[in-house]
Amino acid sequence: MNLEERISRHMERLFEHAQDTTANRELKEEIHSNLTARVEDYFDQGMSEEQAFEKAIQHIAGLDQIMTDQHQVQRFPYWTAVLQSALIYCLIAWIITIPMRVLMEGKIVNFWLMIASALVGGAYLLYMWSNRERQRNAEATTTVIRSTTLRKWTRIAWWMWGALILVLWSTQAALRFGSNIWYSRPVQVEGPYQLAVLVIAFVIPLLTIIVPLIVQKAGRLVREFEVGEIRG
Repeated sequence: MNLEERISRHMERLFEHAQDTTANRELKEEIHSNLTARVEDYFDQGMSEEQAFEKAIQHIAGLDQIMTDQHQVQRFPYWTAVLQSALIYCLIAWIITIPMRVLMEGKIVNFWLMIASALVGGAYLLYMWSNRERQRNAEATTTVIRSTTLRKWTRIAWWMWGALILVLWSTQAALRFGSNIWYSRPVQVEGPYQLAVLVIAFVIPLLTIIVPLIVQKAGRLVREFEVGEIRG
């Protein structure tokens, strides 16, 4: 196998799992040209063919991961589905907090969830209206999304949510039971009303889970709306 065949085989293996898009084909040609030039340059420096080839491919190591990391999705259907999911999560959280309106904290949280639902719903309707022409040809416009970026933001969202819950629960525990713990007095819950207040105080922070859920849903929707170009 001559040097050109080795380079061609390496490029085919490198782009084996990459999507067949114009951008990837152009990138493949550019990398092929660059790799060939590097091999020739190292060969002229006195390296053997094997050494020149091995050193040249080190400069493009990791590109196979980059290729499989990129996903081309239908822009309009994808973002429509993301906004729909966000709206559903907000509405579910709003409905869940309706019984909590018997308490002032519940009224406040329910009100702001209603506002959040209205804002997300308005954004959804505005996006649908501004892209009404694209609804007839949903695949006309695409966008590239990197799965590693989405996974990174999903992890960040969950870690931040966990930290937020820990802080809020710790604050609630300190405010409600701090003196009892400090003076070694037993914690007492007097009656169902006080129990309801206590439960709601610790449940309300959990509603912020809709944020990491939306981010995670955005990552899962990539595969559903992923497309590839047909080679011309």
